[in-house]
Amino acid sequence: MHKESNHFLWSLARAIISQKKLEVTLIKVPAYADDSLNNHVDDLAKTAHMDSRLSFQSPALLAPCILQFNSLPVDMNIRKFIGEIFDAKNLLTFALLPRFNLNSSISDINWACTKFCFNNKQLQFSHQNGRSEFCAFRIKILLDMLPTLTTLQKRKPHIYDPSWPCSQCNSSLETLNHLWTCPYILLEFSPFNTFKTLLLDLRTVYLEKFLFATPLKPLLDSFVAEFTALDCWEYDPPSLFCLKLTWSHTDIPYRIF
Repeated sequence: MHKESNHFLWSLARAIISQKKLEVTLIKVPAYADDSLNNHVDDLAKTAHMDSRLSFQSPALLAPCILQFNSLPVDMNIRKFIGEIFDAKNLLTFALLPRFNLNSSISDINWACTKFCFNNKQLQFSHQNGRSEFCAFRIKILLDMLPTLTTLQKRKPHIYDPSWPCSQCNSSLETLNHLWTCPYILLEFSPFNTFKTLLLDLRTVYLEKFLFATPLKPLLDSFVAEFTALDCWEYDPPSLFCLKLTWSHTDIPYRIF
């Protein structure tokens, strides 16, 4: 039973049915049918959802055991829950490495979005090993391990003279951040232009989802202006947070979708 989603609520329902010896018939109600009984159930569910108190039945009637985390019952697949706890702890340990302290605070990171981006399995690749190679590329960006000239100068200073500048502009050090904005890179190959295009497309897609969805309450008249003014949409100049790291900023509203 612990493999079921919402197994705690299912256990409560089974306990009530067993205690009261009820005969229950499930009836599918069409959406927006304005069924009086269904509306009453919805009202009860909303009231219970806002209630901070938890009502417990006898554990013997619910399940062999009730697992809790931080004094709250775990109401999802136990194996998946334990895996997510370990993933979150590992991600936090990774984020606390000294190399990231100068770039941002951990409070600026949208943890749910960052975890989703690291574990996204819906990406399309042209060959079987594409996913692992792409993940390795993202990790190298995150750890600043791509073979830019400055990285090679640190690794092998006897081969790469530390005084050598960017081979394109011959004026700045060839760091990962500089490659985004070097003015001598052709526009069609510019990472900054690609980033700008993708970011504006993403903003448009999210905005359309907000505007054309059926919200629980109407959007404010100022919503569009406030949404487009979020820091995460800034691309000129691109921030270090957006360009170098693969952390997701707290401004990104991914979780709504």
